[in-house]
Amino acid sequence: MKKLMSIMLIFVIILSAIPQQMKADSLPIIEVKLVNYLGNKSSITVVFNGDYTLTNDIKVSKGTEAVMSIVNSTLKLATKSGQVLMENETSINATPAQTDGNLAINDRGYYGSFQFVMEKDTKTNNIYIRPINKVDVETYLRGVVPQEMPALWSMEALKAQTVAARTYALKHKNDANMVDTIAKQVYGGIIGIHPRSDNAIQETAGMVLKYNNSLIDAVFSASNGGMTEVNSSVWGGTALPYFAVVEDAFDFNPATKDQFPWAIQLKQQQLPETLDLNDTSTWWVTQKEADANNQVLKNMKTWLENEGYIDDVNTVKIKKISKLELNVSALSSGGRVSKGTVNIDFLVKTNEKAVEKKTLVLNDTAASRIRAMVGIDKMPSYLVDVSKVENGIIYIQGRGNGHGVGLSQYGARNRADAGQSYQQILQFYFPKATLMKEYSGIASSSQENTAVKKDTEAPVTPSQDKKDTEVSVIPSQDKKDTEAPVTPSQDKKETEAPVKIAIPAKKDTAAPVISAFKASSDYKKNSSKLSMKINKSGKMTIAIKDSKGKIISTLAKNKAVKSGVLNFDWNISKVANGTYTAENSDGYKKTIKQKVLIQKPAKEKKGSVKATALNMREKATTASKVITRLKNKQTVVIVAQQGSWYKVKYGSKTGYVSAKYITVLK
Repeated sequence: MKKLMSIMLIFVIILSAIPQQMKADSLPIIEVKLVNYLGNKSSITVVFNGDYTLTNDIKVSKGTEAVMSIVNSTLKLATKSGQVLMENETSINATPAQTDGNLAINDRGYYGSFQFVMEKDTKTNNIYIRPINKVDVETYLRGVVPQEMPALWSMEALKAQTVAARTYALKHKNDANMVDTIAKQVYGGIIGIHPRSDNAIQETAGMVLKYNNSLIDAVFSASNGGMTEVNSSVWGGTALPYFAVVEDAFDFNPATKDQFPWAIQLKQQQLPETLDLNDTSTWWVTQKEADANNQVLKNMKTWLENEGYIDDVNTVKIKKISKLELNVSALSSGGRVSKGTVNIDFLVKTNEKAVEKKTLVLNDTAASRIRAMVGIDKMPSYLVDVSKVENGIIYIQGRGNGHGVGLSQYGARNRADAGQSYQQILQFYFPKATLMKEYSGIASSSQENTAVKKDTEAPVTPSQDKKDTEVSVIPSQDKKDTEAPVTPSQDKKETEAPVKIAIPAKKDTAAPVISAFKASSDYKKNSSKLSMKINKSGKMTIAIKDSKGKIISTLAKNKAVKSGVLNFDWNISKVANGTYTAENSDGYKKTIKQKVLIQKPAKEKKGSVKATALNMREKATTASKVITRLKNKQTVVIVAQQGSWYKVKYGSKTGYVSAKYITVLK
């Protein structure tokens, strides 16, 4: 009995000596494929900055430099001096002896252990080395947070970013395509580690966002352009309850006070119509597209190749972009485009002289597909204010940077600068999620030399950091632009009750959320009916503004309304064609903006021929083919004017005639 008591006493003493924090080796592990900085390589340099154990218990001492290469479809690892460490392997593992050891791949260091595998490119059949870094989630965040948000931004913004990144990582840690790119989260390993982001990670250690006890899909983007969005409007599927559509007054560029405007401009006609397509030898090399140096056109060619429409971007020229249009008359609840139309004629070189003319037509296609085509760097968001064609030029203009779902990084920055806590920031962007402590524990990698004890100084703006030379630098591209968000999974039952963080209740000062908006115009009656569904009662002021922000009509002023469907009639008899903004304000003087497109059909204009015989031609030139001859006093419909020519319609035929031989009828 005494012996038993002695054993129990020793056991109690041992237990009391164990730190209350979770050990690093029991933290969740993230396995991330290194793609972003490494690219596709069949040979890489590896430097062991610490003692490591390889597969089959092979030891490698600190300071060893080696080259890993693919030989006869297997992996080979040899030192710089030629000593073969491993060969004829399908995969190689490397585990550090100490947690502060790191492994540098092509001069970029990473903590944690590694598995090196071979990855085949299904398109080219080339084989590449793909390192998989296995690291605890808190150490992983040290390489993520400063890559996703400048470390010199306000501490509360960094904390909000950290919690979102931790939640996202744990939600997706079992994804097969967990990579270090913007498709998931940008992970830079050791190179970007910063003491301020380390401090944010330590002070929020283990904190995550949950809904119904499941991790949420805590997506984020650089800027929502002033309006948040729900996941279903961007990626389809079911709307998740922890996202909402609401105006974000804090989302703007603090340097310029704008909402990150962007624009695309392209010529419709890229190559002359007169080119001889039966013999390209005289012009293929020298003739460039009108916008050959425009990155959008280059992105289009790359997209055509990636989608399988062509085999090589070097053998294609875009002849004409008949249509590149986003539908700005049918917007999501957050005011974003969801559909569009594309019509492109392109030429594919088949041999030295011949080309094949092809046409791509995408009617009513997803806006995400058009965005992928023109490039997410050139169409940074789905908040499109203008999509039109004028004088043969395609214009697309919008604002924001990212999908707008979840956390806005610039919104978080400005909210933190205004004094909001990270809990308040997260509550705004994920309104129905609960902030919980999922586990205790800190990163296994040492933070002693980088941790900030106290954030006593005002945050330095990115312009004062060597890495960020301009305040307007966007901290991040979209997360999860390449796939729809996953609905919450049913997590295993937790072994201990979650620690809930209380967020102080705030006065309801939010503008009403519009879950549906429709503008229906009857041009014969010169009336446009605006219909909207709101979620709360209040006093509303409905104003219509033109493109310059000038109020041209007030439909309601301080009108008391109840939640439900509201209808307003707008007299458009004196309104010109264009895009207008309907703004509605509640008693808190906050606004929700919606776009209204007015496209009145052009009044038919007729003309009378004042020549004995007038040639109608295919094009506006005397060298063009004659379609038919019009007689004196015959009446035609004038469709448009092009310089000194009228485009006219006579019967079933349409062509061009000299304007000086037509009298416009009143």
